[in-house]
Amino acid sequence: MTPPMKPVLWMKSSCTTCCNAKAKLGELGLDVEIRDYSKKPLEAAELQRLLPADPTPMLGTKSPKYRELGLKDRRLTKAEAIELMVQDNNLLKRSILVHPKGVIIGFDPAAYAAL
Repeated sequence: MTPPMKPVLWMKSSCTTCCNAKAKLGELGLDVEIRDYSKKPLEAAELQRLLPADPTPMLGTKSPKYRELGLKDRRLTKAEAIELMVQDNNLLKRSILVHPKGVIIGFDPAAYAAL
C-alpha cells in the first residue's frame, strides 16, 4: 500500500504572503513539505502535473512580466503557460498548497483550516 502523499507548499521565500501561509500551516499543525521555487525553479514536467487544463487561476497577475506580456487580455493554453512559467517563475501565483484533498491557490486561511 502506498503511504499518503505529504502536502507540499509551493512558495517563494521572499514573498510575505507565502511566509504567512507557511506560518498558518504551522499554527494548524499541518506537516507540509516546503518547495521554495525561487531556490529550485519548477520544471515543465512539475508544472504539467500541477496546472489545471485552464491555467488562468494559477497566473500571478501582480507579476511585472504578466503586465509586460499583456496576459490580462490573452487566454493562454496550458502549454503556453508552462513555457512562460519555466522562463519566469514569478508568473506562478503564490502560494500553492498541494494536499491529498485538493489544491489551494493563493493564501486562504479558511481553506487551510478546513483541511
